[in-house]
Amino acid sequence: MALLAAILVIGYLVPAALTAANVRHLRTAAAGPLPPALAGRLDPGQLRRTVEYTASHARLGYWGRLAGTVAAGAVLFSGLLPWLTARASVLPLPGPLQGLAVLYLPLLLLAVAGLPASLAEDFGIERRYGFSTITARTWALDQAKGLLIGAVLLGLLFCGFSLFVSWFGPRWWLPAWGLVTAVSLLLTFVAPVWLAPLFNKFVPLKDEALRDRILALAKQADFPLAGVFQMDASRRSTHDNAYFTGLGRTRRIVFYDTMVASYTHDEILAVMGHEIGHWKLRHVAVSLALSTAVSGAGLWLASQVINGEWVYATLGLLDQFRRSGLQGPLLGAALFAASVLFAPAGLLLSPLTMWLSRRHEYQADAFSLRLLPDRAALRGALLKLGAKNLANPFPHPLYVAFHYSHPPLLERLAAIDTLKTQTEP
Repeated sequence: MALLAAILVIGYLVPAALTAANVRHLRTAAAGPLPPALAGRLDPGQLRRTVEYTASHARLGYWGRLAGTVAAGAVLFSGLLPWLTARASVLPLPGPLQGLAVLYLPLLLLAVAGLPASLAEDFGIERRYGFSTITARTWALDQAKGLLIGAVLLGLLFCGFSLFVSWFGPRWWLPAWGLVTAVSLLLTFVAPVWLAPLFNKFVPLKDEALRDRILALAKQADFPLAGVFQMDASRRSTHDNAYFTGLGRTRRIVFYDTMVASYTHDEILAVMGHEIGHWKLRHVAVSLALSTAVSGAGLWLASQVINGEWVYATLGLLDQFRRSGLQGPLLGAALFAASVLFAPAGLLLSPLTMWLSRRHEYQADAFSLRLLPDRAALRGALLKLGAKNLANPFPHPLYVAFHYSHPPLLERLAAIDTLKTQTEP
């Protein structure tokens, strides 16, 4: 009991401390003179908005994480799991479905605990700073679709895990790893064409002149592009972004419609070159390999947890475990406890995964400049992204290490300035 409580507390306090340090660092840096790279691009009023926007999200994050921590603790320490396990074991259902009943309800409670923070973000902070355009109906539909898709995927995985436990005993995690890897690869192929359109509308890029230049750039880079799309992101937010997604015939580059409307063609082509760089430099393959390794390690750790009696003694389920073994309802309870245990463990891996992601971003920037030697266009796109999205220009280094998948703007601009283009000696 004490171990679970300590893990929950640490899982709350460490991110909260990093966030507080990040806000303090931003306030201190913002009080001084702007660095030359931002002078003339970020006025004092906009910098004040950026500081308050970051601080507002930090305050909401404290309360949102606290709600999630309290909800997880309530499930673990209130006796809810033994009660659910006892009730589910007498349901006229196969064992895997009994286990899902035990697993779904606590996860639903955690999702409900997170709804106030999500509402406050979309209809409070984001709306106050002029970003959120989402309607209540769209927000509710997004939540419902997300829960439904998550429930279906979780149900398929859990049923597979249940079969593997009964077939392979303590080594169930090995075939489970194969199943998770197969589902992840499948989702990489199908999500762009089946799942993403459930939330947004994707149409071929409407600007024909820009589309022709993008296709020419893709041909120049020998990039087998399945399509260039713009997404109706403005239905939900005025934030700007672009991303590369899919594999094989579903490989595509997507621009937010807000970005297409406010960036020059050269700036969009610079972003396009960056996204092509991710593919040409095999960043997607590296990320998939890393996530596969992490999932395998996580499943092995989960097997060590749920195969030992201590977790059931902590949850008040030891008698049921000794009486019936690791069957459906108990597996659901044990996997929920393991998920709570391992959530803070993600902090231990974050510096490695975030460092690798930031390294990939630097490499993709360099590739973009080799493909399109227009330093001003790439710099202009990054400065617009940072300014329009009110991105923190002075993040704390520790916060960057744990949370930033992209390099901070000033460091990224400095790296671009040191690169030579094809037109330079």
